[in-house]
Amino acid sequence: MNFVKRFAWVLPLAGLVAFGLYSLSGHVLAAGTHINGEPAPDVTLASTTRGVIFGTAAINADGTVASCFNCGRPTTLHLATGQYQVSFPAANSNITANNGFSRWVQVDTLSTGEITNVACATADRAGATNAVFVDCFNGSGTDVDTSFFLFIAK
Repeated sequence: MNFVKRFAWVLPLAGLVAFGLYSLSGHVLAAGTHINGEPAPDVTLASTTRGVIFGTAAINADGTVASCFNCGRPTTLHLATGQYQVSFPAANSNITANNGFSRWVQVDTLSTGEITNVACATADRAGATNAVFVDCFNGSGTDVDTSFFLFIAK
């Protein structure tokens, strides 16, 4: 049996163990838990989500748009350290979670280099139903500027 095929399971298992140890170290917030430690309320969405991509954005650490699909460059903003508004007016007028839109963000250098211990979370943007609020923070919970990819789907 080929050596690579025989031990192909080792890398995924090692990644799972590493993530588990990282999680146990307290660096990962449990899904459904607010930052203040209170349980998040159960939610029933008004509309279903099917996984069709409506918009993507590559955002620089200063909030400028590196590239995007269906995003609004003029209304995509760097609000404060680690906080961004990314708008998608061409995607839909209401991209809120309750309307069935899911959002996910991937921290990325958008080039070469290394990003360590940074994560981002998304939420509906208060007062702007066609935008997403993105908050990026380091391992100690301090907001930090970083570049990232953002995807919205329904």
